[in-house]
Amino acid sequence: MTHAANEPRIDRTVAAPDGRRIGVAEFGSPDGPVVVLLHRSPGSRLLDPDPAATSAAGVRLVCVDRPGYGATDPVAAPTRTAAADDLEAVVGALGLDDVALVGWSGGGQFAVEAAARPGVRARSLTLLATPAPYYELPWPLPPELVALCDAVPDDPAAGLRAIRAAMGWFADAPETAALGDPSPADAAARELPGVADALVAMTAEAARQGAEGIAFDIVAGSLRDPLPFAAIDVPVNVFHGDADLNVGLEHLDWWDERLPGAQRHVLADTGHLLAMTHWREILAAAV
Repeated sequence: MTHAANEPRIDRTVAAPDGRRIGVAEFGSPDGPVVVLLHRSPGSRLLDPDPAATSAAGVRLVCVDRPGYGATDPVAAPTRTAAADDLEAVVGALGLDDVALVGWSGGGQFAVEAAARPGVRARSLTLLATPAPYYELPWPLPPELVALCDAVPDDPAAGLRAIRAAMGWFADAPETAALGDPSPADAAARELPGVADALVAMTAEAARQGAEGIAFDIVAGSLRDPLPFAAIDVPVNVFHGDADLNVGLEHLDWWDERLPGAQRHVLADTGHLLAMTHWREILAAAV
């Protein structure tokens, strides 16, 4: 049995209030508790991290493309609230309730934003290997990209154009991002049946519109607007691998300090691909 899948039970688009299309994929049970997975950056809706665990948990797994990724139309002004608007539209269109929000890596900040929205109907928030904002704690980012991000708050439109151009390589070589996690623990995860192929397929879909999606994520995460911590009143879980070479444990500490009562889960000998290797445990905590 493979440890990941890219073929959803349902693959559709939902109309946003502004007329844009939002890509939504569903895996697992049609009648189970709802788990909404906000994909990594770059990533897309086309991923069930572990179909056996999803089936065993009996959940309805809903995965949503952020603006510019996969089947979701881009927005002119990238913000975290724009992604939350889309998610609220999906929740309303599909009639979802008691939503367990799971944000993986770059998807985590968007999950935090969405969890504060009454219209998203969140029952819990779970963050997986989520980095703090780059201006709060350092990431392994190229200095030239940091300079572009630093310029975003003064002129977001110009920042979007510059970052889209700087990330143009992604459209030509999405597999580089798909298979680039450097930890030996991640190399071991990619050896599991189906994992490498699933990551490549998910990321190829992420590049369907070129660099639009990854530029959205970077610009939205560079605006320096405050995260809505005070408005989050649901149970929170924070997962991190102790062998993650992308995002160190100090990032877990950063979120933990700002989300009082969060349950910490430090996974031994685990890297950035923890969603692929510990999905059963993650679902149990989220649901």
